Amino acid sequence: MKCNLLVLGAGESGVSAALLAQEKGYRPFVSDSGTIRPEMKAVLTKAAVPYEEGGHQLPYLQDTEEVIKSPGIPDSAEVVRRCEALGLPILSEIEFAARYTTSKQLISITGSNGKTTTTTLIDLALRAAGVQSVACGNIGDSLAREVMEGGADVYTMELSSFQLDHMYRTHSHIALLLNITPDHLDRYDHQLINYARAKWRVFQNQGAGDYAIINADDPHIAELQQEVPLQAEFVKTFSTRNPNASAYFDGQLIHFEGGVTYDYTQFLLKGQHNAENIMAVGLALQAYGVDIDRQEVRKCLSTFGGVRHRTQLVGTWHGVTFINDSKGTNLDATAHALGAMPDAKTVLLLGGTDKGNDYSLIFDLVKSKAKALIFLTLDTDKLHRSFDCLALPTTVAHSMAEAFEQIKALDLSEGDVVLLSPACASFDLFKNYEDRGDQFIDAFEALS
Repeated sequence: MKCNLLVLGAGESGVSAALLAQEKGYRPFVSDSGTIRPEMKAVLTKAAVPYEEGGHQLPYLQDTEEVIKSPGIPDSAEVVRRCEALGLPILSEIEFAARYTTSKQLISITGSNGKTTTTTLIDLALRAAGVQSVACGNIGDSLAREVMEGGADVYTMELSSFQLDHMYRTHSHIALLLNITPDHLDRYDHQLINYARAKWRVFQNQGAGDYAIINADDPHIAELQQEVPLQAEFVKTFSTRNPNASAYFDGQLIHFEGGVTYDYTQFLLKGQHNAENIMAVGLALQAYGVDIDRQEVRKCLSTFGGVRHRTQLVGTWHGVTFINDSKGTNLDATAHALGAMPDAKTVLLLGGTDKGNDYSLIFDLVKSKAKALIFLTLDTDKLHRSFDCLALPTTVAHSMAEAFEQIKALDLSEGDVVLLSPACASFDLFKNYEDRGDQFIDAFEALS
């Protein structure tokens, strides 16, 4: 039997998309340029879904009607160009799976930073309020897998720019854009506007009855709003500057429309960036019809201690605090993390696969906060060119174990902080940011 749907990439999203497609009557074929993980092969074999690995031979290309592309595959890849040349529609897994949902079931969250915290909190608070929500997309399981399992009232989705790139008809009842800062510019011709436009796609297809939630303080969002006006019936804003926004943080209290206030000083989450996340969460919950003054909701938000690998308190050793911010993979995330650290007492672990960073943007923070730098990467040339002028004690580590040997050799004192916030992707030394953060935690546990 000839296959009529091509799935590029055999990771979680690709395999789940293939299984959902088969369930819906398609005949999928999965193709991966690398080696497919044994557990994914087992799933495909059990479902009798044909696949290939180690290259894209594409034996059924002439019969293919649509292509589902893994977000990790760039549009510049030869296999993508080959499909485009044939005029084949290229979709993301989210776009395909969303066909089998209603718009009322979709809450979509994107932004350069804060996506995981915001998505997690919306999901937790919805469930605390009795709504059957599942967190999916760029965290948790894929949307395709969750659609197959069924039973959800709402899919609370974290969306990356790569996922949004190939979404066209997906219609989210509630869509959030938290912020835009330079990230993944290597995938967008090193043009911030191209990356920003990808993020803006979260609002496409919105209209009557829908909610768009945006950061009123972000200049890039303001520019996009002029370029492509929002079509959602309800536009809600959050701000740390404008008291007239739908949600406003005055430095102590968070004020929401309807007169509800939260005392942010009593929240476990700290920092202005997390206050912005809380405002976005509250607005999304109100849009869904949840009373954010409910005790269950207040407790859920105020007692949330943060997401693993995101300014995660790991522990204290001889009075020195260790913080895992491995998910800080861009300059803005590292700036937020550094901003919450004590002055001149922070050992900062930086580096990895560079994304075209302009490190001068965080010079002032590094000068005021850092007492030492450890470059945790194989490629240190750009880091040295950028930071050597600050004359801070600097070492280079090619593994987490080596970094911790250097930490032990430093003259640390009570109240100091060791912060892993690399401002870079993880792929030169680690499998992913989770692996990097896990190794940081393991090394701390061995240390203590």
